[in-house]
Amino acid sequence: MIKLYKFILYSFVVYILIINSCTFFTTFNPKALINPFYLKSRTVSCYFLAKHIVLEAGIYLAKASKSEINELVNKYSKRYGIDPKLVKVMIKIESKYNQYAISRTGAMGLMQIMPLTFSEMGFQDPFDAEQNIHAGIKYFSIQKITFDKLELALSAYNAGPANVYKELAVPDFSETKAYVRKIITEYNKIKEKPTDSD
Repeated sequence: MIKLYKFILYSFVVYILIINSCTFFTTFNPKALINPFYLKSRTVSCYFLAKHIVLEAGIYLAKASKSEINELVNKYSKRYGIDPKLVKVMIKIESKYNQYAISRTGAMGLMQIMPLTFSEMGFQDPFDAEQNIHAGIKYFSIQKITFDKLELALSAYNAGPANVYKELAVPDFSETKAYVRKIITEYNKIKEKPTDSD
C-alpha cells in the first residue's frame, strides 16, 4: 500500500513538472516553473499544444509570420468592427506575437484565450494562428458590445465578464488594472497614425 501511495505521489510530482516545464518553454516565464495552480486549464492547454504538434505543425512548430498574423487581424477586425490597431496592441501585450504561448493560468496562443472560452467561440485548434485570432477578436467584440466602454471590454477580456458585471468598473485586480492601462496607453500612441507602425 505504501508503494502505491509513493507511486501516486511521484506520478503527481512528475505531472506537475511536465505541465510547468511545458508552460515555461512556451513563454520563458519563470513563474510557470513554481506555479502549482491552474493545473486543470494548463493541462487542457498542453493537450491542445501536443495535438497541434502531432496533427498540424510538427516538432519544429512552424509559425505564421508577423505579416500573416497582421493580415488575419485586419481580416477579422473588419468582420467584427474592431480597430485592427487595437487588436495588434492586444496581441503584442498578450503574447508578444508568440503563437505557441501558454500562460501560467493556461491561456493559449497569440490572443491568450482560456480553453473554455476558446471552445465556447466554436473553434478547434487554439495554436492555429487563424483560429486563435478569429476566436480572440470574436470574444473581444462580444465584450465590446456588452460593456461599450473600452476599458471595461478589455477588463472583461482579461479577467472575465463576471468580474466586470459586479461593479461595472475595472476589477480591483492589479494584473487587470496594469493590463488595461498598458493597452490603452499603447493604443493611444498609434490609433491616430495614418499607417500602422508594428
